[in-house]
Amino acid sequence: MGVLLWAAALFAAFQPGLMSSDSIDQYTQGLNGHYNDVHPPLGSWILGISGKLVGSPWLVLAMQLLAMGACMAALVKSSDATKGRWGLLIMGAFLLTPTVWALAVVLWKDVMMAAALLGAVAALKVHRPVLALLLLLASVAFRHNAIVAAIPLAIPTMAQLAPHGWRWPLKIPALVVMIGGLALVPALPKHVLNANRGWAAGQLFLFDLAGIYTVHPELLPSSLLAEKTSAKELAISYTPTHVWPLFGGSEGARPIPFDALAFRRQEFVDEWFRVLRTHPATWMKHRIASFRHLTGAFAGPMPFPILQDIDANPFHLRTPREGLVNQWARAIENWAGKSIFFRGWAWLLVLGALTVVALRRVRRTPIACCTALSGLGYALSYLVIGIGNDFRFIYWSVIATFATLALLTTEEAPPGTEAQPRPG
Repeated sequence: MGVLLWAAALFAAFQPGLMSSDSIDQYTQGLNGHYNDVHPPLGSWILGISGKLVGSPWLVLAMQLLAMGACMAALVKSSDATKGRWGLLIMGAFLLTPTVWALAVVLWKDVMMAAALLGAVAALKVHRPVLALLLLLASVAFRHNAIVAAIPLAIPTMAQLAPHGWRWPLKIPALVVMIGGLALVPALPKHVLNANRGWAAGQLFLFDLAGIYTVHPELLPSSLLAEKTSAKELAISYTPTHVWPLFGGSEGARPIPFDALAFRRQEFVDEWFRVLRTHPATWMKHRIASFRHLTGAFAGPMPFPILQDIDANPFHLRTPREGLVNQWARAIENWAGKSIFFRGWAWLLVLGALTVVALRRVRRTPIACCTALSGLGYALSYLVIGIGNDFRFIYWSVIATFATLALLTTEEAPPGTEAQPRPG
């Protein structure tokens, strides 16, 4: 009942779902049936199905909210009365934490991915490995880099799928095949939906090269970027906070046209490898600066940690901002956005501590351990692949924190595992 009330209140406050320009682009692709793979097309297709059926993407919002609430409810459930009471406290914290619900109402691929991964964890807890595998497959189709989060969860999935009597020498080759399948699956919806080939990874290459060339402007004349910008312009438009100022330009700096770089992508990739080999320290400083902005590890307020409305769109979609629940929710968001709730470093510290506990108890709580590694590994991957400070990039890590805590409390030891007393 609590999950239904939570979902209903959020739905009433934010329907048909908050949408950024990325979300609107995906929704447009889904309605038109013309896709590109800059945004993985599965999410676009689902948004389009909702639009065609009910005239807006509210079906996706409803599914997101119900799925996340129901899956967390499954994780905190326990036949042990004491564990069950602790589980209820964890559930209450999950439902009320602004970091959870403020992003759960946004129609982002990051949230779709997090919902699918949480569903996979819940399926593993109730020993439904086939369902868990299907949800892992969905998660990697929702976001390009979801494979990083899916790999740790593939381990307990394989452990549950393997025939009784199989030991790890047999399970490991099967696990490798499963991971290979997870890596290949995103190509399937692209093929089925006939998605045009984009070049999402090119944003990363541009971001990295700009970070290096601002420190070493003498390298720019030999770059493909020399045709599009100058060292002076690059110094103006580059910031470690996000790649988009490079594309959008600013006063005194031309926007860098991405299509021209995509047309010469192999040359650009070769340039990226060459420059990184010769200036690895500069590259790492750029990557660390970017990660600090993503995780809020700096003094001052976080810039735009929360999306609070629907961006301008041709579909006349808007949220009920005049509604009382919406106004209350936005007031809470305005407060929470300036607090530790939206400092990624704080979440990663908590998740890191839970990971240590889960690793020490891996034989008794293997799903908790793999969930923690999934969330932590996914966030840390942005140290290498991050292109901006959008808090949504580490949303799965926030959800994984609650999921890990729930499993450490309620997960039952696998059959044949000798029960051990909890530390302390």
